[in-house]
Amino acid sequence: MSASEDSLSSSTTGSGDLERLLVGAADLPKADLEDFTELASPSSDEDPPPMTGPTPEGTALLNRAFNDKPAREIRTSFTNTDSSIVVDVGVSERAAGAAATWMADMRQAYAQCAAWTISIGDQEIAVQVAEPADDPSKPLQVEQRFGDEALMRTMLAGPVGQQAQITTLLVRDGDRALELTFRSLAAEPGSPEATRLDIAISNFLELAPAKFLAPPVVG
Repeated sequence: MSASEDSLSSSTTGSGDLERLLVGAADLPKADLEDFTELASPSSDEDPPPMTGPTPEGTALLNRAFNDKPAREIRTSFTNTDSSIVVDVGVSERAAGAAATWMADMRQAYAQCAAWTISIGDQEIAVQVAEPADDPSKPLQVEQRFGDEALMRTMLAGPVGQQAQITTLLVRDGDRALELTFRSLAAEPGSPEATRLDIAISNFLELAPAKFLAPPVVG
C-alpha cells in the first residue's frame, strides 16, 4: 500500500491501526472501481500553497485550516485509466480534541470564505466554493451519513473554461479523521465526463468512509 514516506517514518505505535483504515488497491474491485489504479506515491504530498481570503481574518483562517498537521497520518492516491480523475485518500490521528478543532476551523473557513486565491509562483489562481444547495454531490445529505461529524464541499479553481473541480469529504471519528478528495476538470452537468465523476464519487463514498469507520477486527 502506498503512503507518504514521511508519514510512515514518523508513525510508531498504532501505525498499523491507521493503515487498516486506508483504502488500498485490493479494495477497488469489490467497489466497482476497477477503472482506478493506485499511484506509487500520494499525488498531494506537498504542503498547500499560500492562500488569500476576502479579509485578513479569512486569510489566517484558510492557511491555518488547510495547513493543519496531524500527529500521524497515512495517505494514498488513485487515478482512472485516462488520468482524468485523481482521488486522494488520507487517514490521520490528532491529539485529544484537535480533530474536532480542525473540523471546526474547516467548517468556519468554508462559511466565511466563499472564494479565495492561491499563490503558485507568480500565479494567482481563483478558487470558488460551490453553494451546497447547488452542488450535485448533495453534500448536506452526505454529511449526515458518516462519523461523529462530516463536511463535504466542492471548489472550482482556475479560469472559466479551464477550471479544475475539487470535491472533498472530511469525516471525523473521535480523534481520527478521513480526507477523501476528488480532482478533475470541471464538466458540464449531464455530460459523459460528469457522469463518470459522479459514479466514481458515489463508489468511493461507499468504500472509504465505511472502511474508515469499520469496527476493529477482534480475535
